[in-house]
Amino acid sequence: MHPQRASASIPSDTSDPRGHHENRRSHRPMAPHHTLRALADHLRTGAPLQPDERDILADALDAYLDGAVPLDRALGLRKWGGVSPARAAALADRDGMIRRLWRSSPDWVALDPAAAARVMRLSASRYEQVRWPRERDHLSAPSAEPAATWWRVFQTYGRVPGAKRLQQILEAEIQEGV
Repeated sequence: MHPQRASASIPSDTSDPRGHHENRRSHRPMAPHHTLRALADHLRTGAPLQPDERDILADALDAYLDGAVPLDRALGLRKWGGVSPARAAALADRDGMIRRLWRSSPDWVALDPAAAARVMRLSASRYEQVRWPRERDHLSAPSAEPAATWWRVFQTYGRVPGAKRLQQILEAEIQEGV
């Protein structure tokens, strides 16, 4: 332990209802992924760090170096059973592709999320069985929708979600106004 922190308890991460992480040592919220991305960009420019930014890094590095927690947990990037920031970004990208497909398809846009999800899942299954085996090694997506979206989803994520998850993705657009 660092001498100035010898009396501090071992930090542990907690989450409040808003999903903010807190380091019990400092009682400050830990840095979420977007804050760390901005901090990385800030460091690249060589600009001086603000005191709170220095403290976030110092507390996280101390916790890691003291052997209390892995670095990703010390930085507030992962909770036990949590989704990594990279995985969360990939899923958000996939969900965005699916929502755009729903909005752009004249046959699907008028359907409610449950019906659209079932029709989209059937379309994805047909694509997977008929076209995907011969298009999987292509360097670019087909030009026509919905095949272009299904190709991108299969190419990047390996599978299209089931009908229930598709429905949740489409309902999220209505709730969030995405």
